[in-house]
Amino acid sequence: MQEQNKIHLLIKLKSRYFLSLVLALPFLVLSCNRSHPVDKKEAVNNLKILNADIISFIYTSSKQPGFKALGFLLKQASAPLPFRFDTTPSKGIKTNFSFAGSKGIYCWDTVNRMFLKKKDTSVILIRFPMPGQPGSECRFFLFEYETGKTRTKPEFPVKIRAKLFTGDKEELSISHLASISEEMVSGISTGLTSDSLEFKFTMNREGSFAVKSGKLNYNLRFLQGRKEILRSDLKLDIDYHPPLSYSIQYIRIEQKLFTTELSGTIDYGSINPTCNQYDKEFNKNTNLEIINTNDRGVNGTIVLSPAGEEGRFDYFIRFTDGSESRLTDQLPVLKKIPDYLKYLNSL
Repeated sequence: MQEQNKIHLLIKLKSRYFLSLVLALPFLVLSCNRSHPVDKKEAVNNLKILNADIISFIYTSSKQPGFKALGFLLKQASAPLPFRFDTTPSKGIKTNFSFAGSKGIYCWDTVNRMFLKKKDTSVILIRFPMPGQPGSECRFFLFEYETGKTRTKPEFPVKIRAKLFTGDKEELSISHLASISEEMVSGISTGLTSDSLEFKFTMNREGSFAVKSGKLNYNLRFLQGRKEILRSDLKLDIDYHPPLSYSIQYIRIEQKLFTTELSGTIDYGSINPTCNQYDKEFNKNTNLEIINTNDRGVNGTIVLSPAGEEGRFDYFIRFTDGSESRLTDQLPVLKKIPDYLKYLNSL
């Protein structure tokens, strides 16, 4: 029993390396069309440009009126909404929220700094001043909100329709639809549009416990104006394990962020999570290249290597000369993501 617990702990710890990579991938890049390798100096410069582009995008996006207003609203505990801003995503959905019981018109009380309900209505309408602009008015409408039950979440959002206005100008439009089968999410389609930004996310799960195997497909798009900033496509082969879960077997990745691409595969099912040399096991079954789209130059490959204390690993870029550098040293913005979330929370 003790040995079995050790194995379960090893699997849990080592699977975190994969999960952190998947979370970081949208900030990287890919393509299956290989071209010429570039030297380390040029590769480092390409990654510096990418890092600067990401920082600039985060900063300019956070300054848009719609996002500033939404950020203020989601930080207020008194806001009659089913979600709130939190640097921990799992804490962002409120439980036991009643859309029907929360319908009404709410106004911001500047003395008590909280929202007070003024009258009943058929939707949730929240009025408040634009942060930093006394006398201005923002209006947030939550027209629809529905949830469904999954194995892990009793109230998973399956339908959201909302809009945010400053004065008479529509700043943000939010839509979300999800489907649930076998008490697991089987499909998601989420969209958010503003004057200059458009966000689209879709997920669909194929297969079932009855057929034992299936697929998970993720698609993410960010557009600034008509320019595509981010394109991310993940296709996962999965095996179902009745009655509660599934496991990932194979991953295909194609992602592009600004002028950098990341492309490749991870044969995840062949990786032994209890292997003593987990980094070598991971690298043997992984092929991920970082490419500069301007000239199709290969900057390097993503590898897992020992870092710090014994038994700890981190993601590195292996340059074409064979040398390695920690990925977060080449893309410092990855280390700053928690700080950016705190910054957004302070707006």
